[in-house]
Amino acid sequence: MKMSFGGVYQAVKMAFATHEEQELIRSFINEVEQKYLAAIKSKPVATRGFTSTYLKEVAQNIKSEIETMGSQRKYVFKKEFTVDLSLYVFDSAEGWLLNSHKIYRDNNDAQTYLDNKKNEYYNIFRSFCKGSSSAVVFGKIMCEKLKVSAVEAVCNKTGVHIAGEMRSNFPGLNESRLNLEKHVLASLAEKEDFSRFISYIRNPRAQVEAFIKEEVKTYMFTTQKVKAQTILKKNVDDITRVISQALFEATEKFKHRKGNIEKWVEEFSSKLKPNLTLDTISCQNFSDINNFEFLKEEIEKSLKSITTEMSKLSLEKVNDCRQKPDQILIDQLCNCCWERCPFCAAVCTNTVKDHSPQEHSVPFHRPNGVKGWHYRGTVDLVIDFCTTLVASDGAFYPDAGSKKAVPYKQYPTAGEKYASWSITANASILAYWQWFICRFQKELEDYYNLKFQGYGEIPQQWRNFSKKHAIESLDEMCSL
Repeated sequence: MKMSFGGVYQAVKMAFATHEEQELIRSFINEVEQKYLAAIKSKPVATRGFTSTYLKEVAQNIKSEIETMGSQRKYVFKKEFTVDLSLYVFDSAEGWLLNSHKIYRDNNDAQTYLDNKKNEYYNIFRSFCKGSSSAVVFGKIMCEKLKVSAVEAVCNKTGVHIAGEMRSNFPGLNESRLNLEKHVLASLAEKEDFSRFISYIRNPRAQVEAFIKEEVKTYMFTTQKVKAQTILKKNVDDITRVISQALFEATEKFKHRKGNIEKWVEEFSSKLKPNLTLDTISCQNFSDINNFEFLKEEIEKSLKSITTEMSKLSLEKVNDCRQKPDQILIDQLCNCCWERCPFCAAVCTNTVKDHSPQEHSVPFHRPNGVKGWHYRGTVDLVIDFCTTLVASDGAFYPDAGSKKAVPYKQYPTAGEKYASWSITANASILAYWQWFICRFQKELEDYYNLKFQGYGEIPQQWRNFSKKHAIESLDEMCSL
């Protein structure tokens, strides 16, 4: 059964009257997913195989998290929510589990091993029946192994090269974390898709990852396709050269000294590293091979067909390899802090994931209405920026159920999620978010079921900002 974020959230959405409570549940679902997806990925599935105990353990922990959340917030969660949230986490982990277990099965399952060896041994048998020498047969086996390893090496190397090329030269990926956010926000403004904006506000990391994937796809298959194909071709030539050189050096070593086939294979494999790794080759039935020059010639004959096959590799194949360029960039750029301001949902720009005791901070905050904050007892959204509010004489309720208001000037006393942030009182505002509120006023009002009116009436001067002006204002983020 497939379970989406929307499906899990829908299971509890109607039970909560206020947006703040709904936002809290969204954050809870995201946090549980990330935490237990990481817990599943820490399991040794690739080396020891899959066991249902892993999922049972995670399901039990998720149940405990929900019970704790319910007791702290005085919520009552239905059993369906627990089941749906567990399924949602399992569904997110499905691809990783299947791939990891396949690696384990390929390496350890007897039936899989025999199936993989079937063609190899059939070819050995057929070649011997035709009267081929041991060197000819072994050369063909070696080339089959080389083909698999060479294709994987070329694809992985190309993925790494494309990621490196984009990281060095592509705007948005080659500088600071703030520069990446600037380009993500500019892209959102250009598309003017409210659903993407809400996705970014609710789950910024997911939207940033989607941005990176989209940019890599555009780079590889549209704007820089020729360049990407050139990188692929160069890596084919490089790997071919590595194989040829390894063949030459391994054979030269045993040309004037005694050695057996096992020693030759060991030497040949060592010369290929770290560019590619050969699967284990059994030399048990080929102990009579001692003419390594002849063996080298036989392998070189088949190497031509391997090179021809590699030259036909597509960029689609590269994008499906283990070292995917988009995943490399995501791992490099997204392993940082993703905490959001409790008032406006601005993302902490610290590049260190766990930077405690250093507080979370951002150079520019947003109007609180972006996150759905409103004045209690009214439907008026808050139009003020955090940096203005913390300098004001106003007060706020830390949570939907809070009975006592906390002065904005004393916001760190409202609880850990507020105390962990450093919000400086100043007049720094970004025209981008003023444009955003004006451009999507109706959508925001419908989404939160609140209004920009009364205390939260939009200043008339905000409506003078154009999309061009909004995007240009993002340069201020990176000029500090």
